[in-house]
Amino acid sequence: MVRLQHSRRAAEVGSGPIDDMFATLARRPEVVSFAVGAPDPALLPGELVATLSRNAIERYGSAVLQYGMTQGFAPLLDEARNLLRRRHIRCTHDRLHISTGGSGALHNVCLAVLDPRDVVLVETPTYGPAVKEFRSHGATVVAVPSDEFGIVPEALEEALSGYDAAFVYLLPTFQNPTGRTMPAERRARIAEIAVRHDTLIVEDDVYTDLRYRGVAPPALWSFAPDNSVYITSLSKTLAPAIRVGITVMPADLLKTVLALKQGIDMQTSTYCQAIAAEFLGSSAGAAHLAHVVESYSAKLDVLTAAAERHLPAGFRWTEPDGGMFLWVEGPAGFDADAALTEALRQGVAFLPGSAFYADDVAGHRNAMRLSFANVPRDDIDRGVALLGAVLRERPTHATTGTA
Repeated sequence: MVRLQHSRRAAEVGSGPIDDMFATLARRPEVVSFAVGAPDPALLPGELVATLSRNAIERYGSAVLQYGMTQGFAPLLDEARNLLRRRHIRCTHDRLHISTGGSGALHNVCLAVLDPRDVVLVETPTYGPAVKEFRSHGATVVAVPSDEFGIVPEALEEALSGYDAAFVYLLPTFQNPTGRTMPAERRARIAEIAVRHDTLIVEDDVYTDLRYRGVAPPALWSFAPDNSVYITSLSKTLAPAIRVGITVMPADLLKTVLALKQGIDMQTSTYCQAIAAEFLGSSAGAAHLAHVVESYSAKLDVLTAAAERHLPAGFRWTEPDGGMFLWVEGPAGFDADAALTEALRQGVAFLPGSAFYADDVAGHRNAMRLSFANVPRDDIDRGVALLGAVLRERPTHATTGTA
């Protein structure tokens, strides 16, 4: 057998807690899992996708089965511009790109921008797989203090004064993992700081359509269009397997991204793009999205009511206005990583908060992310009851003794 020589990049990046959780849950179908940030399988629209596929083939013929343009399928680019305008993003053709999912867009941007030892600034906490992506390119990831409204402007100012950052990575709407949303005033301030420091913002906005209450603020991109990359996708609203992302970026950066993409996967599937174009342009697509939002909103209501009933005193959370996650913080001495082992034994799963910190995770072990979208509605209360029983039995170092 040949001895494989792994690249330095491969040696430095192993599986993460989310990868490991997927593997564990695949072997334990009886577990009530609040761990996986995926759509509800019952809401994945098989019949709708079949109809959209037939419509796309009737409309475009065999062209949807052929190689296509690296930038994207023209009808989808047109529909994407309509979608973006509703988010206060008005972009020209030379800034728009269709990627293979939102994660593919982030990977393409990293290939185009990052060199080893470059610095990427992130919120605290932030999306764990993105940190893994940045580090796979040899970047140094620096966590910037954040509050209930997102990254703190004064902290970002200080970080940008101390580091020549390649970019700042932010999830300003229904953030993963906390569910928080950055208000318009904070977005304007963050954009002003980035422009003044001539720094790129990468805005990850894949949850924005899952709004259950309140009014959506403008995309952060709209406050600094020449300093921003905007990433969204249809994975949470149509289906993850369609693998369609939509990205807006400066024209010069897009040229580099397209040149690199030609050597990666040449193009995002024309067939999937055609289905996505039909989805965005149809009343059936709009009706499906409304159904998804209604269903997830009801699940969030069930989850927060269950948390009120079953979680011990000392545990707190803030109900988000949308998205897929409830961020739960326990007393200072609570160790979510240790509690997870017993929780899995008892038949319930979550992701510990330490999975979402780029800095010293030892100081961030008292939080949990509960993802509710993937959980059957009838299982939510039972799952939280199981979790509450585990938490009541976990000793902490808090002054109250037991959480």
